[in-house]
Amino acid sequence: MTIDWITTLQEQADFATRIAEDVKQTLKLPDLTATQAARLYRVVEEGAQTFDRIVEEMEQHDVEASMTEAADTIADMWTNLSIATANRLRVLQGLEPIDFPSDEGGS
Repeated sequence: MTIDWITTLQEQADFATRIAEDVKQTLKLPDLTATQAARLYRVVEEGAQTFDRIVEEMEQHDVEASMTEAADTIADMWTNLSIATANRLRVLQGLEPIDFPSDEGGS
């Protein structure tokens, strides 16, 4: 069976975009509890791990560079969601958020 990578990546991008919007709205809630934030973090991590498996499958099939670039963009979305939820959870637990250096500006 041949995998339609364009359709797969489009579906994954749409899914990640929907999740990102939900996560952004949820993280803004003033009464979000640490338990809810932890649950949200687990959901995001599960989504990221599922997408990681898709990327591994793509690597085994030696897909075009444009597909790999699209996959990298989606993976970045999951990474950013993971960082955002982890940091919100840390703040709710009374911890400092993790500061990740920006790639911009160079050293």
